[in-house]
Amino acid sequence: MAQVFLGIGSNTDREKHIRAGLKAIAKSFTWQQRSRIFRSASVGFSGSDFYNLVVEVITNLSVTEVLAECKRIEQENGRIPGSAKFSPRTLDIDVLLYDDVIREQQPQLPRGEILENAFVLWPLAEIAGHHLHPLLNVSYEQLWEQYQQTHKDSPQQLEPISDTSWLEG
Repeated sequence: MAQVFLGIGSNTDREKHIRAGLKAIAKSFTWQQRSRIFRSASVGFSGSDFYNLVVEVITNLSVTEVLAECKRIEQENGRIPGSAKFSPRTLDIDVLLYDDVIREQQPQLPRGEILENAFVLWPLAEIAGHHLHPLLNVSYEQLWEQYQQTHKDSPQQLEPISDTSWLEG
């Protein structure tokens, strides 16, 4: 069984698509845990705020099969294949980590956005804080602490969502 961490985001009908995405993920993989949900401004384009979180699942599927399943779930939730990278999203599911697999071809593993975006690193550090980044051999908790120090004036602000009662709907 592979341990997989998925980054999930939406800025179009966020609550509906996050809820549907989580349900679909729980049907496709063995659910382990999820981070809190965070609100963040759009990065790279002007648009509605995103909701972002990270989930941990385990699976017998290969990396390629996990990627295909995530794309299938996205498309079931209105994601148009080939849409611009910096554009509104009904549902975006990125494979952040697949065990300690290092993959240079696209999509890269571990996913480069882990080190670049607070909306990926903070929720990952919440649920996998003691895990080590397979290339850097540093824990995600330490990486998050370093990120906060080096990005004190960063425009990437996150806010944990306190009311997630809509997840139960």
